[in-house]
Amino acid sequence: MDCLRGLEEGIRRRWFDINRFDIVSYEFFEQVDHGDMNWIIPDRFLAFAGPFPTSEDDDGFAAFTPEDFVPIFREGGIGLIVRLNKKQYDRRRFIDRGFRHVDLYFPDGSCPTRDIISKFMHITESETGPVAVHCKAGLGRTGTLIGLYAMKHYQFPARAFIAWNRICRPGSILGPQHQFLCDMQESMFQAGAALKRPGVSLGACAEVGGRSGVLGDEQLEDVGQGERL
Repeated sequence: MDCLRGLEEGIRRRWFDINRFDIVSYEFFEQVDHGDMNWIIPDRFLAFAGPFPTSEDDDGFAAFTPEDFVPIFREGGIGLIVRLNKKQYDRRRFIDRGFRHVDLYFPDGSCPTRDIISKFMHITESETGPVAVHCKAGLGRTGTLIGLYAMKHYQFPARAFIAWNRICRPGSILGPQHQFLCDMQESMFQAGAALKRPGVSLGACAEVGGRSGVLGDEQLEDVGQGERL
C-alpha cells in the first residue's frame, strides 16, 4: 500500500507521467557504469553514488570520477552538489568547473542532526536550480535528507515518500532512517505550513525538528550500512 500511495503522490505532483517517462534514460543512468544516479524529485533533487578519486574503484572496476559527472550535471542544469559522506575526492574538481559544492557530513547509517537538517534546508532552499546529493552509495543519508525536504515543501507523507524514493532508487532509506522520517513528519509539515504564512521567510523556517520528539537522533543509526552495500 505504501508503494501505491507513493506512486499516487508522485503522479499528483506531476513527478511521474507514464506517457513521458524515459525508461531508456532511467535504465542507462541507474547503472554503476553510467553514474548510478536517479532523479528523486524531477528537476529538483538528483541522488547519486559518491564519485571516486580515480577511474577505478578499490576492486579494480571502472568508476565515475567528478570529471565524469560534469557533462551530465551541466546538461541537467545542476549547479550545486552536496556531499554527506567522508571526503573521497577533492571538492575543487567540481568547483574549478563552475559548480558549487557543500559538505554536510554525518556518519554512515545514522540520521541527521537538527544542525545538519537546518543547514541542508537553508542551502537547498536558496538554490533555484536542481541539486545533486550524494553520500557513499547515495541511498541512506541522501534519501533521508531529500525526504525531509519533500515533507516540508510538498507535504509528502513519510511512508509514501520512502516508497516513492525506493521506486525511483531501489535500496534507499535504510534501517532507523525509516522510523526517523516517520517521526519527523509532523514537524516538517508544520515547518512547510509556516512558509505559507504572510511575512514568513525561508530562513525563519530553517530550524526544524524541535517538536518532532526525535531528541536523540544521534542514537538512530546503523553505522557502516554504506560499506555493506
